Amino acid sequence: MIWGKSSLKKKKMKQYIRESSREAKKRQEHYTIFGDIDVFIKDALPDNIDVRTVLSDIQATIPTPFSKNLDIIYIGDFDHLNDRDIDAVYDSGAIYLTNNQDDNQDMIDDIVHEISHLVEENHSNDIYGDDAIEMEFIAKRIALKRILESHGYNMSFYNFTNLDFSHDLDHFFYDTVGYPKLNKFVMGLLVSSYAATSLREYFASGFEEYYLGDRRTLLQVSPKLYDKIDQLNQRETEYERNKL
Repeated sequence: MIWGKSSLKKKKMKQYIRESSREAKKRQEHYTIFGDIDVFIKDALPDNIDVRTVLSDIQATIPTPFSKNLDIIYIGDFDHLNDRDIDAVYDSGAIYLTNNQDDNQDMIDDIVHEISHLVEENHSNDIYGDDAIEMEFIAKRIALKRILESHGYNMSFYNFTNLDFSHDLDHFFYDTVGYPKLNKFVMGLLVSSYAATSLREYFASGFEEYYLGDRRTLLQVSPKLYDKIDQLNQRETEYERNKL
């Protein structure tokens, strides 16, 4: 009898573990993108998000070779995103994405933006080797500085020729000027206000505009940047076509 009770208890425990595992898988969904790259949903997304549609749209838009060295995408509530008040980050082969998404397009925008940083890492010499994009970016930064000065802003505290991200300048754009005003100031100069924050974000904003926005606008506003992205796109698209 004692043995029988013990066996029954073990069976119940195994059943409980199996059921718990199934429930955990429901809560922590798993998908793939670009063939074999894991997409792991740690925390639930809003009900209006269709993950399969999001991933399918990205795969139909971005050449698969651009996913080289991307190992996994994590989606959830992450302290390192919350602490920095950002929606996504690319780091060491992984994209971390907040589960606080407005809709499918919002999620697509965030993932494509982080893929742009992966592309930049993989093709750094192709993108920046001849300094063309750097020179274009600095010229636009200086032009923006003049625009801001003409509207009464004191720009003497900021280095507009610095290519790297500056917290002080970012706070100035966000808190002092405000993005509604900044959007008006950069019209015809940059494809977005965020493109002004650093060279890396200049490239990322152009990458987003090329694949998710209006390529003609990118060509008109940032021709050097357009040329670089277009060359990469043609090369990787051709490589992908030849593999089929």
